[in-house]
Amino acid sequence: MMGAGGGVMFRVATLLFYITFGIYGWLLFSVVFIRYPITPEHLYELTLAARNVNYVPFQTITNYLHGTYRVPTFDAWLNVFGNIVMFIPLGIYLQIVVKRKRITALLILSTTILIESVQYVLNIGATDIDDIILNFTGGMLGMYAVAISFKLLGMRPTFYLVTLCSVIVHVLTFLYRQ
Repeated sequence: MMGAGGGVMFRVATLLFYITFGIYGWLLFSVVFIRYPITPEHLYELTLAARNVNYVPFQTITNYLHGTYRVPTFDAWLNVFGNIVMFIPLGIYLQIVVKRKRITALLILSTTILIESVQYVLNIGATDIDDIILNFTGGMLGMYAVAISFKLLGMRPTFYLVTLCSVIVHVLTFLYRQ
């Protein structure tokens, strides 16, 4: 990941980094998939139910912001920004692990397409090109934040900073959920 070597502090930071990356992955999975119960009845209904799919870029975002869906304004903005913010950590973690922007971008895009595909197959949530656009945007913001930090601070300080912030955010998230 960062290169061979390093003392105890680096090894502890590396362990914490991967633990927080795993926790983030679980949180992302649970936010996207677990909020919908998948029961045997649901699996049977997969063959009967119509799927909610949008292939037109920015249509859902525009409909939210213009009030077409009659969703409260706060919920509309929460959906738009939530889809961005939810993927910022993915870009951060992947850029630290991979270090190559092109591969990181491809992994971010692949992840969000996979999520939308699974939602389609399981008929949970809505399959929407806007979600792919927003998720990818969030991931790219995270990736570029790390790339800029690498240039300004260096790789190891960025790694320590991201690990520390991740631990703090995860502890606060855990405390908030209690």
